[in-house]
Amino acid sequence: MAAAANSQAPGAVEQLATWVLAQRTQALPEAAIHQAKVLMLDAIGCGYAAYEEEAAHAVLATLKDVGGAPQCTVIGSEIKTNAPNAVLVNGSLIRILDLNDYVNTKSGQIGGHPSDNIVVALAAAEIAGAAGRDILASIVIGYEIYGRLKELMDRNSDWDGVTVSGFVAPAMAARLMGLNRDQLSQALALSGARSVTPAVVRQGDISAAKSVANALVAQNGMQATILAKHGLTGPLDLFENQFGLKRIFPGLNGIGPLTAPLTADSYIMSCHVKAYPCLATGQSIVAAGLALHAQINGDVDKLRGITVAIADTQSMRRQKDDPGRIDPKLREAADHSFNFLAAVAILDGDFGLAQFANDRWNDPKVRAVMAKLDIVCDASLNPRSPGGFPCAMRATGTDGKSYVAEVLDPPGFSRHGIDTEAVLKKFNAITAPHLNAAARQRIIDAAMGLEKAPSCADLTKALAKA
Repeated sequence: MAAAANSQAPGAVEQLATWVLAQRTQALPEAAIHQAKVLMLDAIGCGYAAYEEEAAHAVLATLKDVGGAPQCTVIGSEIKTNAPNAVLVNGSLIRILDLNDYVNTKSGQIGGHPSDNIVVALAAAEIAGAAGRDILASIVIGYEIYGRLKELMDRNSDWDGVTVSGFVAPAMAARLMGLNRDQLSQALALSGARSVTPAVVRQGDISAAKSVANALVAQNGMQATILAKHGLTGPLDLFENQFGLKRIFPGLNGIGPLTAPLTADSYIMSCHVKAYPCLATGQSIVAAGLALHAQINGDVDKLRGITVAIADTQSMRRQKDDPGRIDPKLREAADHSFNFLAAVAILDGDFGLAQFANDRWNDPKVRAVMAKLDIVCDASLNPRSPGGFPCAMRATGTDGKSYVAEVLDPPGFSRHGIDTEAVLKKFNAITAPHLNAAARQRIIDAAMGLEKAPSCADLTKALAKA
């Protein structure tokens, strides 16, 4: 199949490979390089913060079972493993709490979590000895491919967005490992052919598959890159063939959207940092709930009913009406449940990992507040927060008094670049239970100085458990 494809004009896979390798590290905008550093630090912090979660225990226990050549660092561990396994474990840790960054597509739809793939850059750089600025450049390029491919998917299809990481992971890894265009093309084809993920990982009775879905795709991408390095071939006509990915990427009618020049407003500049451990579309709901709590001094009994108005889009309607989110049964469903997020924020006046303790979604008090909620989509909110996920919470008291808490852009949402100081504050706060001040500062220094470092050695040393 590969030979047949090579006898014709290069297809989308080969052209994408050409574009990836054509991006010059030194030519990338400094703002994008800085953003890559900040997002990498945020992702690392999310990995440490997840260490006590059940899903993290399962992933780390799995690593002990499968082993692997001691090539790459595992966040917070003295154990090293091979590159694919490091991608699986570190990628899972970063994603488990649903606390890592999110990107919006140019059309304003939620674009997923590109930072899930930062671990690919770290693993590839560690085995290849790549320079720090090259690592950051690969992250910028990975974010760009992620965003561009997400735009080409049907947001309301049956396929989950982590599918695109099947192309992001080998692109990032191959650049750092020095593969040529033909090898990268094969890596993209091999990985992409196994990356398609059904949307059920984030719908219905949401399971821990949500936390590892991208990590599994990225692990496969790292492995495909190594296979291609040693000569294995893949279906280069993956996008064009009638048995390929045409239905997954209906927007790809030409290669232009994938290989356009990388501009100053690249996808990495459209990222936002989460303030709360829950899905991106629920961040404003939490913020509005906290504001309502303050207005009523925490006395939920004084409220007769609560309307939670959110943006009116097809994807928001689907999330709102998903039975598994309305009635969450597991931790992974609770952090995706608008009902649970609103209720706990209103009750507690706080929202962090403690709000999930002791299966809080089953607490009768929480359930009572959830029963008071009327979650509705309100189109009038859409133009007031373009590309965002606003929330207007309106409540009526038993005495007839009205309360309104409106959040158009939640904390961490930025239209003008991520606030570095806010990320540093978040990193220190979420890692403090696991790292002392000196250890935290070593990681910060290594991450924020990476563009001048000859390798990632100082960073990986700081990440390893002493």
